Amino acid sequence: MSAYTIQNNNNDKAYKELVGILQNYCRGVNKNITSFASKGLFMGLWLGFWACLPGNAFAEPDLSAPIIEKAIQKAKLLKLAKQPAWLNLLHYKSNAWGSLVSQADDVQFFIAESGAENAQAELEADLRGFFSVANNSVDNINSDQHAQCRFPARLHWLNQQLDFAESLPKVACTRFNQWRQQWDATQITLLFPSMYLGNPASMFGHTFIRFDTQGKSQLLSPTLSYAAASDKTDSLIVFSWKGIFGGYAGHFSMQPFYETLLEYSDIEQRDIWEYKLNLNQTETQQLIRHLWEVSDVHFDYYFLRENCAFRLLALLDVAREGINMSLTTHPIYAIPVDTVRDIQAAGLIEQIKYRPSTHNKIKQMAQQMDSLSRAVAFSIVDKSQPVNDLNVSLNTVQQAQALELVNEILGQKKAANQTLQMQVLSARSQLDINASQSGFSFSESSPQTSHDSARWQLGVGELDKQTFYELGFRLNFHDALDPVQGFPTGVAINIFDTRLRWYEAAETLKLESVDIFSMQSIVSIEKWATPLSKKLSLQINRRGFSSGEWHHVFETQVAAGYAKNISDILFYAMAGGRLDYSDELENSHASYVGLDGGFLYAFNVFGLNAQSRFSVQSFQRLSGEPGDIQLLQLGIQFKLMHNSGLRLEYKKDRYMELEISEARLSYLYYF
Repeated sequence: MSAYTIQNNNNDKAYKELVGILQNYCRGVNKNITSFASKGLFMGLWLGFWACLPGNAFAEPDLSAPIIEKAIQKAKLLKLAKQPAWLNLLHYKSNAWGSLVSQADDVQFFIAESGAENAQAELEADLRGFFSVANNSVDNINSDQHAQCRFPARLHWLNQQLDFAESLPKVACTRFNQWRQQWDATQITLLFPSMYLGNPASMFGHTFIRFDTQGKSQLLSPTLSYAAASDKTDSLIVFSWKGIFGGYAGHFSMQPFYETLLEYSDIEQRDIWEYKLNLNQTETQQLIRHLWEVSDVHFDYYFLRENCAFRLLALLDVAREGINMSLTTHPIYAIPVDTVRDIQAAGLIEQIKYRPSTHNKIKQMAQQMDSLSRAVAFSIVDKSQPVNDLNVSLNTVQQAQALELVNEILGQKKAANQTLQMQVLSARSQLDINASQSGFSFSESSPQTSHDSARWQLGVGELDKQTFYELGFRLNFHDALDPVQGFPTGVAINIFDTRLRWYEAAETLKLESVDIFSMQSIVSIEKWATPLSKKLSLQINRRGFSSGEWHHVFETQVAAGYAKNISDILFYAMAGGRLDYSDELENSHASYVGLDGGFLYAFNVFGLNAQSRFSVQSFQRLSGEPGDIQLLQLGIQFKLMHNSGLRLEYKKDRYMELEISEARLSYLYYF
């Protein structure tokens, strides 16, 4: 911006040209003035003296200066820089020391040099930027780098508070206006795909936003997602490390909804919940303005907190003033399902829609069919019965159900018989019954109805005839005995489940165990799919030795196998390995291979929902510490209230000549 501002209401053309010549002379860039000065030294120095006076005394006074200062003073009086709406626009959050700083890690997101730490300085710099005139142009400024073009959401909010729009210079924000024309959204929908253990970044689910337009197909609606810009060559360990400690930049991306459905529902087999939000058109437009402001801005991505869910939460805070979800919640971590609860608590959810994955859609369809129709459908898939023989044994509704089930199964199979599928579709089209009349309906407990993610645990028990009292804390998320409502059956993830025990006889406090990270995915095989079940755990456990001493041992286990649901009991069998490390072990380690089997069963008793687990593990020693290991575990938990439960557990651990039994009763509270 020129140091010499000329106002738009100056109609004296000659005056403007003269001031422009003198300004260029002062900068030493106008050859005409330089030549003029060389011919008339006195006149040149005289003109130069007046042209170079501080504040441009020769030019017309900057009439915007009083307006800017008045706006700044009013902003200070109203304390706008401290209002949550302004802090949300700058993505200010409390750091570890309690200070408010911006999470944006890009200097382009600020005009003031101290804008990332000083909200007042950024507010004043933005106001001055909005009134600035680029390159001395006085009419219809066309500069996409102008503050009005870069920060339209800030401009909109500040104008609502200070009412200065009529005094602003006119700026043609060409790129922004062209970009905004693509966004004629009339409805905002938050989407939540369920947990997916095949990708560390999706273990806790995911959230993104869909922009719907009335009269247009949702499949073509753009969806907005935020994710880490990871390197595909990074290993799982490197990915996890960088993801936790901010080694990746986060970025926003867009794709049509049909591509999202293909990726999440069909390929990754994840259920999707759609949360229709009640944002009005004004709020929707403000969200879109702010999306422009952050679309190319660099944010460091942190897997536990500054992730997809938290960043979208911050966008919604800008859209609806006063909810301030990202300012007041999740100081340590933000799990996607927790942010869905925040959105519900803020009153944003208008309607919930469930989209089952292809796998769960087939499963629910098969469950809703009678045995004859189901058997015929599977016979067609196996090619043991031709499609045109349906009407021999089935009525019209049964035929429709069987054909629709066959079509879904063939669509899921990677090597589906396209000729057979075309025959199925042709036969279905000839039935005089529409899809709604075939009688299928799909439902599942939505994620936000699940128990809260963190957990306290108070227990009492006996270990090898020693009474103990236990205090446990789990950072998040869900284990095999927690209430299953809102979670996929057989799926569990634990992070930093820590147990402290006070042994009554010895009067000592011990760190009993730390479940650093563990996960399981036990999924039943079906006629149409054979998913692999798997387990992984990284733990520190206190372990007894033959010498009578107890020491902490780091244990790692991996296992994989298959599961089958029989009469609502999920049985599984896996093969895997185990590696223990401790200086107290022979050669500082012990390695094993073995089997892991058991079952999961959910049931109701005395009006209470209950979840049970039984498992048997047998490990054969390969190297290090001598002795094989056999471990039996049995547990049952009763749901008392939505976020509380009572748990009974029994464990018997046998290796070498040692046999250690443990029983425990615990009260659990989720928050």
